[in-house]
Amino acid sequence: MIDSNFEIDFVSDNKYKNITVEISYKKQMLCQLNKDSGADKIEIEFFNDSRYLSEDVKHKFNLDDFMAILNSAKLDLINA
Repeated sequence: MIDSNFEIDFVSDNKYKNITVEISYKKQMLCQLNKDSGADKIEIEFFNDSRYLSEDVKHKFNLDDFMAILNSAKLDLINA
């Protein structure tokens, strides 16, 4: 089971032609995936200070959970 602190959100970002997907961990945005270059060339952009939270959020989590959430977000984006 994937860590429940991860979230996937669909976003309409004006700098992209298509809808994008954001992945957050404990409400802190980690990265954004887009498919403007095609479903077979999904791009990922990482963020490190997009939101400022009242408490420190450490970007330390299980690698398998992160890979699983990335795959899930990719499939969601392709099918959007």
